[in-house]
Amino acid sequence: MKSILNEIMSSVTLLGIGGILGSYFHALWERQKEVHLQKQEYKENRYKVIILLLLCSLDFEKEKPSLNRHRPYINTIEDLIHEIRRELYNMILFASEEVLLATQEFIKYPSQDGFLKIAGAMRKDLWGGKIPFTKLRELFKKK
Repeated sequence: MKSILNEIMSSVTLLGIGGILGSYFHALWERQKEVHLQKQEYKENRYKVIILLLLCSLDFEKEKPSLNRHRPYINTIEDLIHEIRRELYNMILFASEEVLLATQEFIKYPSQDGFLKIAGAMRKDLWGGKIPFTKLRELFKKK
């Protein structure tokens, strides 16, 4: 009788410790998942802003009124390039090497192809999806 009671007590103790450990690891996993989602959301929002700045730089005069509503201190293409360079420095904290290098190249030589390279690199960085550059170029040909 005593051994059965000891086994029951051991089982209850194990279940209690197992439950506590299980709850701890579940909470830890949930927290990591939440942090990952927050990082992903932040990165996606920053990339959207940067994409719009890059687009504005490709046709500055046309986009200037829209740009000035959100960033009234940008009055020239040089101001805009300076702002993109500031975004590049900020991206050091979260962007992939491919995105950083493509953005650095765009700052030196702004072009539609450069824009598409950055957009493709951002897509890959966010979701792992890759679209061949030739396909992107084909989709966004100027008409």
